[in-house]
Amino acid sequence: MSPAVRVCLLAALLVIGCDGGDGGVGSDVDATASDVDAGSSPDGALACGTPAECAAYWEQRAADRLDAILGDPTALTTFLRDVPKGGDLHNHLSGAVYAETYLEWARDDADCINTSTHTAVYASQCSTSTQPVPVSGAFYDQIVRAWSMQDFVAGAQTGRDHFFATFSKFGAVAGAHRNDSIADVARRAADENQVYVETMFNLGTNVGSLAASVWSGTLTATDLPTFYSQLKANAQFATRLTSDLNAVTSAGSGYRTALGCADANPPPACDVVVRFTAQVSRTGANDQIFGQLVSAFEMGAMSPQIVGVNLSSPEDNTSALNNYELHMAMLDFLYQTYTVTALSPMRVSLHAGELVPSILPPGSTANTFHIRRAVEVAHASRIGHGVDILSETNSAELLGTMRDRGVLVEVCLSSNDQILEVSGASHPLAQYLASGVPVALATDDQGVSRSSMAGEYRLAIEDQQLRYRQLKAIARNSLEHAFLPGTSLWSSLGSAQPVATCPLWETPSSACQQLLDASARAHAQWDLEQRFLTFERAQ
Repeated sequence: MSPAVRVCLLAALLVIGCDGGDGGVGSDVDATASDVDAGSSPDGALACGTPAECAAYWEQRAADRLDAILGDPTALTTFLRDVPKGGDLHNHLSGAVYAETYLEWARDDADCINTSTHTAVYASQCSTSTQPVPVSGAFYDQIVRAWSMQDFVAGAQTGRDHFFATFSKFGAVAGAHRNDSIADVARRAADENQVYVETMFNLGTNVGSLAASVWSGTLTATDLPTFYSQLKANAQFATRLTSDLNAVTSAGSGYRTALGCADANPPPACDVVVRFTAQVSRTGANDQIFGQLVSAFEMGAMSPQIVGVNLSSPEDNTSALNNYELHMAMLDFLYQTYTVTALSPMRVSLHAGELVPSILPPGSTANTFHIRRAVEVAHASRIGHGVDILSETNSAELLGTMRDRGVLVEVCLSSNDQILEVSGASHPLAQYLASGVPVALATDDQGVSRSSMAGEYRLAIEDQQLRYRQLKAIARNSLEHAFLPGTSLWSSLGSAQPVATCPLWETPSSACQQLLDASARAHAQWDLEQRFLTFERAQ
């Protein structure tokens, strides 16, 4: 939200005339409070009370509006598109782009599609077994289905297998369009009134490759200090790290160039705050995994653009299961090396508990301890999915630990249903909420899932029976637990009490503005609150 819009909104709350600003989703901030049905008295006082009381009145009106339109799909779609949504904290870049967009890019690149596997190949690899990218028609529809969950019905192939098989099919296109992909994610976020995105993609690969050449033989937890020393002492380490950092820097500027953020009239997507998470495949070689993790912690100390690290790929993969304890030990070692010593602000979010018994090998007990190890050993600040929490040994105690430590769960309703067939009362979202564990809704792979953040909100309403104030609290949670630097806007998030210097319904004082300028977190949170005021006032 621009300063002009913010001033206009605050002016509306205080019944001061305003000429408007650059608008935005659901924006009518050029009106005064007398334009709403609450009205104002002749002396200029708000008829609904103080600015804080009016904000509470408008919030109630938004809650009532949602309840009233639950049976109206069109009205609900509009409402959920426009409602402010905070941050998407679990977003895989390659899976976030819709198949139709990938096909458009592939067509521009003169790529081809294998007629039997539906895999994209570069223009130089086109052959008799491929066809040019179609514009429409039966083959086009087949590709979209192969690259996403569009029209998928389980049969010979499970939803889990189809979901994970999509990535290799469009991989060539995704790899050639990293900046375009980040720009696409930002556009979708802006279209849905979203403030912030943390997107995951492969980073740290140069140091990872170096690590694979430095270490030979089986790697164990007791080897980590020696391996780390050897890696850091290697003559190529600094050069490889610079190459990894250059990839972060290039992505950070490249997507903004793709959006046109330096143009005279930049698009709203340029206002979406985007940060990166280093995605490290847990199915790779252990020495390379460790090298990538080291690179991520090192880069986090040098660039504000990269804020987190995460282990990805199917949690039930044989290699991932066999090496889970080692991977947790790696993260514990790096926590002690970098976090405890304040050498790096890098934070950890882990895919954990994305398991159900039907996908585990016979005899596996992975669903009884993965979340606990992620929290207690790997020092994860957030858990991705966490679907099997009730299968964990002493789950009630673990839920209490997560609540007390403020470990947020990134809830991905669409993919949990598609991959694990977990939805409705079988989903643990209600248990997390009842236990006081913070949660945030996230898209996971919205392009593959054919979803969006608004779609996740819709599932939260229709599948999980959440209502407006719960969605609002979840949006606030997402920014409170984002890996943005800086202090919080909230003195008490649970009671929605901002810090004393920043009342939400007043023009920021110099002290408040100083906080907003110094803290990326508080700045994003203030933006979200002003969007809520605008949205709720318009209902």
